[in-house]
Amino acid sequence: MAGLIPRVIIAGLAASISPVAVMFLLSVMMRKHARRNSLLFLLGFTLVLIALGAVGIFVFRAGGSGVKSKVDGYIDLALGVLCLAAIPFTLRRKKKQVKTETEKDLKAPRAFLLGAGSMLVNTSTIVCYLAGAHEISAAKLKFSDDLFALVLLTAITLLTILIPIAFYFAFPTKAERVLGSLNAWLSRHSKVIGAAVLLLFGAYLLAKGFKAIL
Repeated sequence: MAGLIPRVIIAGLAASISPVAVMFLLSVMMRKHARRNSLLFLLGFTLVLIALGAVGIFVFRAGGSGVKSKVDGYIDLALGVLCLAAIPFTLRRKKKQVKTETEKDLKAPRAFLLGAGSMLVNTSTIVCYLAGAHEISAAKLKFSDDLFALVLLTAITLLTILIPIAFYFAFPTKAERVLGSLNAWLSRHSKVIGAAVLLLFGAYLLAKGFKAIL
């Protein structure tokens, strides 16, 4: 378990860097009922994330992950290739414009669906999070340890979503200005940030995969 935790942390930190998801969240928080809707956004995002992790662990383990073979090395290679293949898509993605009309209402179900949908289209987070799920499956731990590792992976992945929400709850009067500036900065740099994360984490997975099979 001790050897697994650092690898889970690395995967979780890579998965947490998601400018597009944060921009979707900010679009929710710049409207009426920001507290309620941001929590519903978080709920939708988290449920999809956990479902992906649970399914990922099951699929990887069913495919031979954790046995004494080169399967895990090939899985790392495949995930690394997916990271690199997603870079052109990330660079071509159109910039997401956040609507700043704070007076416009957003219904609760739509806030939940925006959270779930932003996770489903979040390529970089999906690949990095699944890499973390693969680390858990490869460790072949008992169920309680798998559950703890998955909770840890999910919590770290959610950091960039949790921090703006916590800031808004703690400093509501300052939040609109600060979060508006954050959104403008992300709008300018989101493509570069996303591509850099995919490149670095993809290289990490490729090196790890080659080391396992050679």
